[in-house]
Amino acid sequence: MDQVSTEKRVIMAREVARKWLEKHSFAEYRFRVLLNGGDANAYASLLKGHRDGRVALTKVAHIPDLGVREEVGSLTVWSSNKQGMLSLRQYFTNRGMDTSWIWGD
Repeated sequence: MDQVSTEKRVIMAREVARKWLEKHSFAEYRFRVLLNGGDANAYASLLKGHRDGRVALTKVAHIPDLGVREEVGSLTVWSSNKQGMLSLRQYFTNRGMDTSWIWGD
């Protein structure tokens, strides 16, 4: 194989990869909530109920793609909805809990 045809294949592969990534990738916002002795299971159930539309949280927008993971003494939450995550962060900070939010307000 000559050098020109190898370079052309690499360029074509990069173009295919770029198009696939543009089509299948999206921004995701993730943060951890330190519960200060709160029950991680209870908060996880509350957030899953909010995601599924069974529970309404004060001043928190509906986040249909909300992910929740329970950990010892904390929760990790994630979504592609930045505004919804901002309102969720505010919900927890209003209740005296610390978060690992790193994006601007």
